[in-house]
Amino acid sequence: NMKRALLSILLVVAYSVGLCDGSFSLLTEPRQTCTDFDIFSQQVVSLTTQVQSLPTGDPLVKIRSDLVNLLASSKIYKSCDDIGPTSPPGLYRIQDGNDAPMYYYCETVQDGGRWTVIQRRTADVVNFTRSFNEYATGFGHPSGDFWLGLTRIQKITSQTQYELLIKMSAFDGTSATARYSSFQLNDVNDLFKITSLGNFTGDAGNSMSLSLNRQFSTQDKDTDASSTTNCANVWGGGWWLNNCGDSNLNGFYRGVTPTAAPRTAMVWAGFKGLSQSLKNSTMLVRKYVP
Repeated sequence: NMKRALLSILLVVAYSVGLCDGSFSLLTEPRQTCTDFDIFSQQVVSLTTQVQSLPTGDPLVKIRSDLVNLLASSKIYKSCDDIGPTSPPGLYRIQDGNDAPMYYYCETVQDGGRWTVIQRRTADVVNFTRSFNEYATGFGHPSGDFWLGLTRIQKITSQTQYELLIKMSAFDGTSATARYSSFQLNDVNDLFKITSLGNFTGDAGNSMSLSLNRQFSTQDKDTDASSTTNCANVWGGGWWLNNCGDSNLNGFYRGVTPTAAPRTAMVWAGFKGLSQSLKNSTMLVRKYVP
């Protein structure tokens, strides 16, 4: 009877995960739509309790262990804000900003935790020179270098006051942070214009200030303030560009050698100037904590 019950639970969970899955892939499109998120989430909690109450000395302990692992991986969170500090940083199935749950990278430990990572660059492995539509939907994979997607970022940060944390490092081994207390975007109808940054703190310099009230600009959708230059063509990538501006963390990844011309790489002017490409960057958002 116990074996039959365990196998039944295993089949139910596996089937439910398949119906309610939207794995974040290189194509960035969820495969399914999860219409019963709340019901499914409650069922997972209930099943977890049942499985954990089974005797550990039973001959079927291996099935019990597999079920515990499967249930843990199938749990759906409404947002990274719901994941406590006892959980390790990593990929979690998140409903926030999606029709179907998708894997987000949640930072649960650093800087108080509860952060949703929306951008990461560590090497020249993912092409960040993309179309406006690709920046809207997202690309890469949240376990590596990626961009979460402007549509998701806007949905997440429009619910209440969200703060933005940017962590960056240089090829000389130094690092810096920039933090904005109120990060808000308009939707695609206004080309994801930044409407608020709030107060700045950090040691990287306030190099995003010129992005305030700017729409998102890419090579195929030039929205910058320059009347003579498509700044995204010069910088590479896509960003909230003013008259090209003082920052672009999605620009060309140039490496350790400074560029001959300024504003032609992944830079943050207040940290390493406009000609030195950065080595790493991570952008994170969470509900504002005063």
